Amino acid sequence: MKDTRPLVVVSTGRTGTIFFARLLAELYPQVSSHHEYGWSRPVQILSNMYFARLIPKSLLVLGWKFFKGKDLIACQKPVWIENNSFLYGLIAVAPEVYPGVRVLHLVRDPRTYVTSHLNFSRFRPTSFIANYFVPMWQPSPFLTGEIPWKEYFTFTRFQRFCWIWDFKNRVIRRLESSGVPYLRMRFEDIFYAENPEQVFAEIADFFGLPRVTNIGQRFRQPVNAAPKNSFPEWPEWTPAQCAQLDTLCGKQMREFGYGSEPAWLEKLAQAASLKQL
Repeated sequence: MKDTRPLVVVSTGRTGTIFFARLLAELYPQVSSHHEYGWSRPVQILSNMYFARLIPKSLLVLGWKFFKGKDLIACQKPVWIENNSFLYGLIAVAPEVYPGVRVLHLVRDPRTYVTSHLNFSRFRPTSFIANYFVPMWQPSPFLTGEIPWKEYFTFTRFQRFCWIWDFKNRVIRRLESSGVPYLRMRFEDIFYAENPEQVFAEIADFFGLPRVTNIGQRFRQPVNAAPKNSFPEWPEWTPAQCAQLDTLCGKQMREFGYGSEPAWLEKLAQAASLKQL
């Protein structure tokens, strides 16, 4: 459909995109809403190859056209919404592939993101295979040139996910200085808000969709939750783990409004004291 309006919800993953895809599809009959639609996974791999300087932007765009270029053209509704963390790199580097796109960037506290992704990647077979065995499934700090190879190969899986959170959010934030309409919302301000309807109304306004009421309870129902019996939540982390995350994510997490809790600051202080011994 030539006049279809494209909207994209993008993130690091583990931010409620499945929930959004289902909610938007149910609330708006004029919207074609999808989660990780079609051949999105190859686009993520190509994006990571681009950031690793293995392919040029032109090949990334060509890959998108081959794997996903027909998705929007085939849409028979006036609005297309793609809730897709696999597009984190493409939409920031080449937003022109979606003419007239508006982008909602969902951000999650890196401490809960890392816990959730570690647990999810260990207990869901497809995620385990992708994160542990598929080349270029995630970006690499060594291949992007940010971290020397000797340091990278000492990274724990925990540290790698910390860096992934920081890198992907930095990439998506490039849209802030572009001409693309861009809105950033925090995961916690949506799913833990006292009045989620008010927050969702801001999103609806940004997307140009009608406001809806009586949906507050919907945000209390978790979708695609990760197991909670493996990697612990941050209050149970060691001071060293807290310091590792702060080193890799601290600047950006504070810009997003995270990390001011006294308990968190105390753990960082403990780590600094231990380092001086």
